[in-house]
Amino acid sequence: MFSALKQYVFSGVSRHYKDETNRRIMVVNLFAAVGMSITFLLGCRAFFAAEYPLSTTLFTASVVFAISQRLQVRVATARARTASITLLIICLMVLTLLLLITGGKDNTGPLWIYLVPPVTMFFAGFIRGLLSLIAFTLVSALLLFGFDEAILFTQYTYAFKTRLLYSFMTVSFLSAFYEYSRQKSYDTALYLSEQFERQAKHDHLTQLLNRRGAQQCLEREYARIVRNKSKFSIAIADIDRFKSINDSLGHEQGDEVLVQISNVFTSRLRAQDIIARWGGEEFMFIFNDTDETGAVEALDQIRETLNQAPLNINGHEFYVTSSFGVSEVTPDIDISYAIRRADKALYHAKDNGRDQVCAISTISPPPHSEHRTSS
Repeated sequence: MFSALKQYVFSGVSRHYKDETNRRIMVVNLFAAVGMSITFLLGCRAFFAAEYPLSTTLFTASVVFAISQRLQVRVATARARTASITLLIICLMVLTLLLLITGGKDNTGPLWIYLVPPVTMFFAGFIRGLLSLIAFTLVSALLLFGFDEAILFTQYTYAFKTRLLYSFMTVSFLSAFYEYSRQKSYDTALYLSEQFERQAKHDHLTQLLNRRGAQQCLEREYARIVRNKSKFSIAIADIDRFKSINDSLGHEQGDEVLVQISNVFTSRLRAQDIIARWGGEEFMFIFNDTDETGAVEALDQIRETLNQAPLNINGHEFYVTSSFGVSEVTPDIDISYAIRRADKALYHAKDNGRDQVCAISTISPPPHSEHRTSS
């Protein structure tokens, strides 16, 4: 019993959705179940009491509640969820208006009107919920005061109608204020969470991905090429003689050098390629769907651009160079081994004059089977 209830409540929930979306899905499931049960039971009682118009209305509402819940579970799209919520709210409002018109059981029908504000605000959000409540209030006022009770099937005193409307507007205001505050709090928490996540994956100095962010990109790209049986290339770049730059200019100006170099590197990349600050004065390049030859060509252009782009530090211009080591990644070579090969190629470039791009294939034979992944 408990497992079935849990399965019903969590039906439609997905780890791919945001927490707010999953929360709304669960509340729709719960509210639809409660609404379906209550309207069905009240409909049965009205049917056995020979109140057939009321029982028909309640049974219809019960079916609509069930349909709204199944809609978001079966279709499982954002449009279906919106349609499900809209159907649920319309069903609740229409049912409430019918109870207002007929009076329900012993004129207690109007009491259900207080369900409308919190449900509408939670499901529809602040803006759409507010507009919906304004429209519902106008329709309710029109039914109570606009037709001299000609459309009503029951009688309400003037005092009851005015107090019902005033109290409903008060509850609507409080529900709107609560939803506005809740949404603002949620947006703030989401923004802070995204900022913390960004800070965890990005270098605070250059605003590039940091080592952690680059590792995640490498793992994601590797998983993709394993599925597609394709390849990509990585490169590690190191700024030539950066220690002497730091010693002569100071660490603060050295940081500015890194920022300007990262801007030069970024300006020459394709939209699908990735650059990260790998550590210190080292940068990592990830060239998606690119073999070693294509990566070398792209890096040669980047290297030449850096050579021809003077850096401006404290009003003085000077030039810097960089060395690059390139390694191709295939499904047979794991990431850690590919990084070691790119690092080896980089140090070969540094040891042989700097300011050059070195591919691992030019200095090392293809990887042996012991370096390949078992997958």
